[in-house]
Amino acid sequence: MPKGILLVDKPSGYTSFEVVKLLKQKFARGEKVGHGGTLDPFATGLLPVLFGREWTRKASSLLQGEKEYVFTMRFGVETDTCDLTGRVQRVCPLPEESQIREVISLFKGKIKQEVPIFSAAKFKGKPLYYYARKGVVATQKVREVEIYSLEFLEYLPPDATLKVRCSGGTYVRILARDIARSVNSCAHLIALRRTRVSKWTVDIAHPLWSLMASDFLPLLNEEALC
Repeated sequence: MPKGILLVDKPSGYTSFEVVKLLKQKFARGEKVGHGGTLDPFATGLLPVLFGREWTRKASSLLQGEKEYVFTMRFGVETDTCDLTGRVQRVCPLPEESQIREVISLFKGKIKQEVPIFSAAKFKGKPLYYYARKGVVATQKVREVEIYSLEFLEYLPPDATLKVRCSGGTYVRILARDIARSVNSCAHLIALRRTRVSKWTVDIAHPLWSLMASDFLPLLNEEALC
């Protein structure tokens, strides 16, 4: 049975669970397989997949540390999910580029974030999205996260692209929403790509389609895990 970590470049349209299920069915039937950090279905990028009970137990220690994302936020519209899959909640005027650049510094360091109601965070043993889909308002959770760097890349109204390095548990959807609100506007994510998890980067990850078309499982070796 395979044991170790596989770095997958997740495509849009798949949940992290679906990626794990596909890989388990192909390479590790009957074996324990998990992933290191959920990516939203619309998001792409680095998804570490762990094979074997020994490695799934090590997931939290192996994958501690910063994560990096490149994201595009569309100003002028806020949705209930804070991304392009949700329903429109608000419509707002667009900000100037100078406003976005000026406000970015306010989001560096340790900040408080609301946990989105459409998320896998648990409340009374069930994920928050379970309640949200039923129209039930669960207790709104708040957590402290850390933003190590936040870089402005481009603004082609209504879309702005930024890059963030942050602690695990950071919700980029909420970060984008809060940036927009701080310039008296609103926004939602239209693109999100995870480019780093801990010491590993997406440029050495394997596209899901290539893995499914191959019989070879390119697991990281022991030295790479140290």
